[in-house]
Amino acid sequence: MKFTASQRATRTVLVLGALLATSITMTACGSGGSSTAAAGAGSSAELTAFTEQAQAAVDAASAAQTTETAPVPTGGPAPKAGVELTIIPCSMAVEGCARPARSAEEAAKALGWKPTIDDPSTGQGGASAAVQRAVATGADAILLTSIDAGSIKADLQAARDKGIVVVANMAGNADELYQAIVPPLEANFDAGYLLGQQAFLIAQERYQQPVKAIVFEDQEFATVKQRVAGFVQFVQDCADAGGGCSIEYQGKHLAADIATTLPNQVVQTVKQHPDYNTLFLGFDAALNAVVTQGLLPAGLADPSKAQGVSVDCDVANATSIAEGGFQSACIGFAFLRAGYGHVDNVNRLLDGQDAVDQGLVGKLITEANAPTDGEAWDGDFDAVAEYRKAWGLD
Repeated sequence: MKFTASQRATRTVLVLGALLATSITMTACGSGGSSTAAAGAGSSAELTAFTEQAQAAVDAASAAQTTETAPVPTGGPAPKAGVELTIIPCSMAVEGCARPARSAEEAAKALGWKPTIDDPSTGQGGASAAVQRAVATGADAILLTSIDAGSIKADLQAARDKGIVVVANMAGNADELYQAIVPPLEANFDAGYLLGQQAFLIAQERYQQPVKAIVFEDQEFATVKQRVAGFVQFVQDCADAGGGCSIEYQGKHLAADIATTLPNQVVQTVKQHPDYNTLFLGFDAALNAVVTQGLLPAGLADPSKAQGVSVDCDVANATSIAEGGFQSACIGFAFLRAGYGHVDNVNRLLDGQDAVDQGLVGKLITEANAPTDGEAWDGDFDAVAEYRKAWGLD
């Protein structure tokens, strides 16, 4: 059954009103440690305002983006000639790393630059060695995707000391070694919080319950830690407002576990917490593996009983959302334009100017607006054309 935004808000408020007297304890146990936070005793007015705020945020974040709400910057310097750009993704086999790498390569070629993708996942010594190769071969600039500065500090410092411009996509920025990051790290916290708001509304509409979440966090990545922090903060705010939201379990995993132990670990956790209704993982590749390799084979991926939410909006995840599958929502960033944004910042930095906000804003993708063409969401307007115009190419 479909609901309009106003119908969802009204229905959610009515259901939450009936839950006001319920106090649900937030617990986290297992490998993630344990903590408790009693659900707040917020007033009916406070809870109504909280719900309306969540609905307004969801409506705004799921609306089509425009050149006004997600603007491409203008006024930069003329494109430099002959720039050698080394692009280092976390892995070209990972969609969220490969998409911005490919788009940056495309943008660099459009300017007549010489881009090279050096994939550190192919057994050539990792990201550290890739940065060293870029320095040794005389790169003018380096773009890294989903590689935290803290993991290769000495190599990045060596590149900076050589006067090489260093920027990153979706990464932590220890010691400010990256001269620009797209999107900014705090956008990941906001994405996690927004997914909490969406899960809250869906849980009321679909399950007539507050969010009862199982959370798994990959602590290797600053971006993922921020996403989890945002989601957990929403749950706490919901509890404080009297909404009864709770964390039933919070655990940890590594990226290497995705194709091995994580799916079964989540299955066992779900069986131990049968009353949960929301599963949060920090990125889509992890959630997709958990669903396809764990929950579905175990018969535990019924969207009428529980939902999954995460960040990236990879093709498989967006397709599942569009088809009304277990995953109900994701936050997507238009990585096609992100690559162009990185090249724009590199050009500014090479000219001695400061990097600028590239206008990349996360979008909430749900069943109502998910792409149905088998492609990743990459924006609601032609940002590439805007960049080409700004660079004087068209």
